[in-house]
Amino acid sequence: MAFRNRTLMVFRDATHGGLYEFMDQIHGRFAYLLGRNSLTGKRFSRPADDLGEYLGQCEDEQFLNFIEYALRFDCACFFGANRDNVVERINEFLMIDDLPYHVVPQVWEPIDSAGGRFGSMVLREEAKVIPKDSQLIHETAMQPALEILRTPAFLNANSEFIAALDDYRHRRFGDCVTKCNSSYESVMKVICGQKGFGYSQGDTTSKLLKIVMEKTGLEAFWEQPLLIIGTLRNRISTSHGAGEVEKVVPEHVAKAVINLTASAIVFLHDHAYRS
Repeated sequence: MAFRNRTLMVFRDATHGGLYEFMDQIHGRFAYLLGRNSLTGKRFSRPADDLGEYLGQCEDEQFLNFIEYALRFDCACFFGANRDNVVERINEFLMIDDLPYHVVPQVWEPIDSAGGRFGSMVLREEAKVIPKDSQLIHETAMQPALEILRTPAFLNANSEFIAALDDYRHRRFGDCVTKCNSSYESVMKVICGQKGFGYSQGDTTSKLLKIVMEKTGLEAFWEQPLLIIGTLRNRISTSHGAGEVEKVVPEHVAKAVINLTASAIVFLHDHAYRS
């Protein structure tokens, strides 16, 4: 409950007195999400009060949805220049309470102007609440991978990896494994394209990895551990038809694939672009 209270307090401070209007707007989103006008089943003088009481009793997943709704682009008028600070404070609260989540800020893509310079920015990804394993894994693998993927060249891979994290949070573990491998392949394709390594758009994970390893001088014993993401995608994910036997991906396996993917992305990126 302390985390929820702190989060509402930081929204209160960031909106500079506009908290009620801010909560009124988000109430409408929850009404559509839940399919009912009153979130609590009670009557209130204004929607913000209904939402406030609902947030005090709802499941954790719904409160995480509230955070994502609050950080959407169309709420920018309430935060002004405080949006990044709000994300930082919420992540601080998550760490204080040792909660297994992290808020990834919005991703903006630069658009070339007529003169070849970046003339404007377009929103590529809304802020997302993603799962976080241990603090060590987050700091050494997940956070570095997300920083790499937020750069313009890797934004397609970023979209795929964020989608995989969203699938994991919503317990779609088979889809999570599939999208992890898609992001991994996209990263290798960008590396090949930027480094001038010949590849085809339809190349498999195995083929792409062999190209990157050969061109960057990576020793052969790395192939098996770096190929495991593609192997798991082929063996257990929902990317292929199950036939008569249902494919069930356990939570701990999806978690491992996420961490393996983040680590492999950082490793291949750093190896390919090393000075």
